Amino acid sequence: MLTKLKGDRGASAILTAMSLLLLVGFAALAIDLAIGFNERRQDQTAADVGVMAGAIDSLASNTDIRDEILDFTRRNVVATYSNADWQARWEACSDPERLALNASGHNFVPVAAPAGWSVGTLDCISFDAGGFVRVNLPDLEFSTTFGKVFGIDELRTNADAIARIASRGGGILPFGLVSGASEGSHVCLRDSAGGHAEEPCDGPDAGNFGAIEAPHYGTQPSGPSQNCNGSPKKDVLAVNIAIGIDHRVTVDADGNTSNEKRDTCSVMDAGNTPDTLNTFTGISNGLVEGLATGPVPGGYVPRLQQGPNPKRNVYGSSLDDKPLWEYLDDSVLSTSGDDIPLECEKWTFDNSLNPDFDWDGDGTLDRPASWEHLAKCLEIYVNGKAGHPAPYTAQIFVDELSESPRFAYVPQFHEASFGSGNSWRHVKRFKATWLQATWWKKGGTIKAFHPGEAGSFSAGGNWSLIQLSGIVIPDSSLPVELRGASPVGGVNPFSPELYR
Repeated sequence: MLTKLKGDRGASAILTAMSLLLLVGFAALAIDLAIGFNERRQDQTAADVGVMAGAIDSLASNTDIRDEILDFTRRNVVATYSNADWQARWEACSDPERLALNASGHNFVPVAAPAGWSVGTLDCISFDAGGFVRVNLPDLEFSTTFGKVFGIDELRTNADAIARIASRGGGILPFGLVSGASEGSHVCLRDSAGGHAEEPCDGPDAGNFGAIEAPHYGTQPSGPSQNCNGSPKKDVLAVNIAIGIDHRVTVDADGNTSNEKRDTCSVMDAGNTPDTLNTFTGISNGLVEGLATGPVPGGYVPRLQQGPNPKRNVYGSSLDDKPLWEYLDDSVLSTSGDDIPLECEKWTFDNSLNPDFDWDGDGTLDRPASWEHLAKCLEIYVNGKAGHPAPYTAQIFVDELSESPRFAYVPQFHEASFGSGNSWRHVKRFKATWLQATWWKKGGTIKAFHPGEAGSFSAGGNWSLIQLSGIVIPDSSLPVELRGASPVGGVNPFSPELYR
């Protein structure tokens, strides 16, 4: 018995030492794992920053956005890589989750690889032309410090992110501006082919008379289902008017047909973003339903019936009745330090404070609260006047302008005309536009509804909507948030946001 006890002497010390060694090992491994988690957070930041950097440049080409992503992700990962190693990692990178995303309704397509790379596309940078950009970082390794004790020489991290290129304000409407449409001008957005009503839609040479035939890509979370053939045309048009075009559209830098990307689902399927839109002339029930009367397929509310603003009964439809001058900034006054025309001060539109005046020079007195006054305000803002010959440049509208259903963006084309029939037109820039007047016809009688102005439009008989006008809002008059950053002039109708 004594011999046995003597043989067990020191066993607890050995067990304690072994336990300490194991505990120290696990603690050391925990330190490596903590470093790994920190690396993972940094990589996620790199993915988030990269995808947002690309999305912010939403009017650029997909390849330009790709280059932004490659640049910003590299600058924000912790580890340093040579050019060759960084390129090789992206070339070898795969994104298996993209297939699952596409199966759930997206259409992410890998972007073309930079010139000279060994692969044709980068699987880990992809675009959904509905307005999404996805980044899946390649696996990034770092060497362990203490993990080698357990045979773990390195740990790998990975991160991914999706940015959504959402529409600002009222989105992009399926109308367009020809190249000659100037800022501050009152333009014809949609008319019957003959131009049977009043200025600016009073003849075949006075307006655009057309609309944009944009298909539904069907990838927006609350948007319409995919409809690539755009049929029936009137239903697709009605939805596009009510909620805006459901996909990203970019600009065509040169307006040439040789490199155009036409707005078709085949362009989307190839991973491109359209910069060339299909126009058609004439007027249809799609305009009437999407703008004012309904019903709109999918249960969407007609555009001018949307929002909490005061409404007016216009031949049976309850339409937005808040005018553009109500969105003028009443805190801005004409002083020696302000670049604001007196004619654009909000108080001058008050009928109770100001006399009637012939704002448009046609020999008829106009109310202070009238679109003729507003047109003169913007004309002076754009062109200047005696004593101030230069254009004005200060912001005169408030942020709440974006909440009006009459505010949206429309593309302006390189071309000087809408074409006849179906014609492809190249997007030069985007302009903020206000839906000003609708004209209604019954027999030989035509009446215009301008929001905020007196008039009775009681239902009775068969009144039909025959035309729509708009006001091209000067870029500099808008709040910065509604201008966005545009590399090509005009405004940016898209607002990037981190989606997931």
